[in-house]
Amino acid sequence: MEKQKFGRNQSYARAVNNELVIEKLRKQDYSATDLAKHLGLSNATLSSILKGLLNKGIIKVSYTISKAGKGRNQIYYTLDEGYGIIIVVSLSDNRYNITLSNIKEEVLYHEVKEIDRYDVAVIYELVLRLKDILAMDELKNIPIRYITIAVPGRVNSLTNELQLSKQFDHDLFYGQKSIINIFENHFSCPIMMENDINLSIIGEMKSGCLTNVENAMLVYIDNGMGGAFVFNNHFYGGSFGYAGEIGLMKSYFKGQSSYLDEFASLRSIKEYAYKTNHKKYHVQDLVDEYQQKGDLYNYINETARLVGSKLRDLIEVLNVSKIVISGRVTSFGEDYLNNVKEETNLSQNECEIEFSSLGNNSILIGAMSKAVDNSIPQMEQKVAKA
Repeated sequence: MEKQKFGRNQSYARAVNNELVIEKLRKQDYSATDLAKHLGLSNATLSSILKGLLNKGIIKVSYTISKAGKGRNQIYYTLDEGYGIIIVVSLSDNRYNITLSNIKEEVLYHEVKEIDRYDVAVIYELVLRLKDILAMDELKNIPIRYITIAVPGRVNSLTNELQLSKQFDHDLFYGQKSIINIFENHFSCPIMMENDINLSIIGEMKSGCLTNVENAMLVYIDNGMGGAFVFNNHFYGGSFGYAGEIGLMKSYFKGQSSYLDEFASLRSIKEYAYKTNHKKYHVQDLVDEYQQKGDLYNYINETARLVGSKLRDLIEVLNVSKIVISGRVTSFGEDYLNNVKEETNLSQNECEIEFSSLGNNSILIGAMSKAVDNSIPQMEQKVAKA
């Protein structure tokens, strides 16, 4: 019995060490000597780990430095971009994005298409387009390791199902015509559906405004509204991945009671502008008229103060130190942001508020990072053998 337990513990330790080596190589190239020193591993242990990762095609030799008169040459290692393709499909705000990268998170292909609404026909069109891209000469011989589908709305982290999103036909939520099932019927690799804002905050933590911020929130305001949290330097999604849905907060605005999304999203602002001026508005039309500082300017700033009042409540309860606002609402500029701050500054707790510097790129960065995490056989093996 003890012998069996020892074997499991040994496998666990090896998986942990594999993960540590891979995490280092995701940031930069290292020699075996430097890896051993940084990770506190013996040369023999590290040599075994590197050999195993080389055999699996996860890493490769990057370059060699000749050390004349000082013994062996120093060999540097890097992640092997030929290990496989990571695919990120982002479905939001009336456009879809297709991005292909390698495990070094280097973009191999990217395209965007505008659409009116997501239905079954659009998803099949997207799948066929993706197959055409993968058939390109430079991509057709590389295995697909992982597909991440980023969507707005509530995604159940346990069932991988889309629960709610006004941008999608209801047929795409459940059953054989659901987005996840359509993709699974055409691709044999692992496929994961994720809320786009949850991925966005991972991107902000990696290379945006939330790098090294311990407790924070990302607020996304576009045609829809959403949010995500960081607590103790870790993404927090809640029991089912629904944490941060700020658009579902009950609100009172201009004599009406409803959800915050119904008052402060760009979709609701466009509806107000249409009712008031009897013409259809695109987001850029709203921005142009906002800059004229007329009635629409005043109305949008009122929605900003409503958002600020709800964020103030969250600051009081959760005591986050920073909130980053993203989405096309940032196009309204500093006046909008200052109106949000007027309300949040009334909180007893200090909290820094700013616009995202990454924009929608944070979704792509977060999606690629998480897909690479899931595509390399490290954590899952570690947990299974513990």
